[in-house]
Parts: sequence; structure tokens; C-alpha cells
Amino acid sequence: MTYTHIVFVGHHRERLIESITQYRKYPITRVVLVIGDDDTTGERISRKVATRVKSDLSPVYEVAIAKVDKRNVMNAASQVIDIILSERKDGRRCILNMSGSLRTYAIAAYIAGCLTQSPMITSIPRYDEENREVGIEEIIELPTIPVQFPRKDQAELLGAIAKSSGYLEDLILQANPRAREVPDELAKERSRLFHHLKKIEEMGFVTKERAGKQVMFSLSPLGRIFAKVCRAEG
Repeated sequence: MTYTHIVFVGHHRERLIESITQYRKYPITRVVLVIGDDDTTGERISRKVATRVKSDLSPVYEVAIAKVDKRNVMNAASQVIDIILSERKDGRRCILNMSGSLRTYAIAAYIAGCLTQSPMITSIPRYDEENREVGIEEIIELPTIPVQFPRKDQAELLGAIAKSSGYLEDLILQANPRAREVPDELAKERSRLFHHLKKIEEMGFVTKERAGKQVMFSLSPLGRIFAKVCRAEG
């Protein structure tokens, strides 16, 4: 199994290169440099850094540059997961490297890493006596938080919400079309689904609101990301 090193680019070229070349726990064949998708002054600097890092690393690795949302953390996490799933489809696992990233990127990367159970690293910079950064003191492996994942039937329910209106009655009929004709079965199915919906709401994957007499469930930003992972791996 080979790995892709997904690196979130800030303004520290030397730190990024050192964090990539010194971390040798996994066999790296490809590097994806992640930058923001806007055109701020800071991102123009990051783009220049990414271009130089790509030039430096191209003799050793296959290198690509990808863009993600700089401001919306959940959008960025979803886009990072898209990269991870694409790499997995091509037979590579991923390492997420937050050594030189902005805080929003680091948070997005950590969410994506936990949901996909991907290894993650960051580094502690080293400074000289004049407070100039002169390399890396240590590379740190970050633990993945054990996310409470829904069970199979709950994950299937998330998929159903993604495809339907999200109204409880519609979800019942999707799960059991016969329930419309059999009152006892309708009540039983409503109770079963409501139990699962309450659980995945507590996990933060769905939100609930009333629309008149009906209850409607929608995927939360976290739920949309998780549903994407489920579809890819199911």
C-alpha cells in the first residue's frame, strides 16, 4: 500500500518540505498541496509557496495542487474528504500534514482525518537565537478521535434523508411501503425510525424541525460529510 501526503500550505516553504521529507513512516509516492480558493494577499503568498514546493518535490514525487474553501471549515472538510476518497479509489491511503497550515485548514483537516481515520501529523518549528525559523524540532503524530459512527441501519437512514424530503412519513414509506396499508405496521415503523432518528440527532448528524403537523429531518453539515464517506465505502 502506498500513500499520498496531503499537505496544507501556508507561508513556510522550508518547514513544509522538511515535514514531508523527514516523515518516513509510510511509503509516499504522491503529494497533494492544498491551498485556499480565494484571492486574498495571504493566499497569493501560499500559491507561490505551493508552486515552489511543487518544483522542489517533483523530481521525487508526483505532485498536485488542490484548492479548498478557506473560510467555511465544514465545506473545506468535505472537500478534503473528496481528495481522500479520490486517492483511495486509485489505491492509495492518505496522510494529512498540518505543519504549515492556517488554523481553519488545520481544523478542517482534523475533521476529515477523524471521519476517514487517516493518519495526521504536524510539526514543531525550531528557531535560532534571533527568533528566525530554521527548521523542524519535532514531527508529532496526532491522535484521531474515535467518532461515534451510526450503525448500519442508521447510516442507511442518513442516506435515505439525503435522497428524500426528510419528512418522517416519507421516510417510513421508503423503509416499508406496506406501512401505508397496515395501520399497526405504520405505527411500528414510525416508532422504530423515530428511535434511530433520535440517536443520530444526538450524534449531530441530523437536525429536526416541525413543519405544521409533520416532523422533518435534515442532514447537518457533519451528516452530509459522513453520508458522502458512507456512499464511497459502501
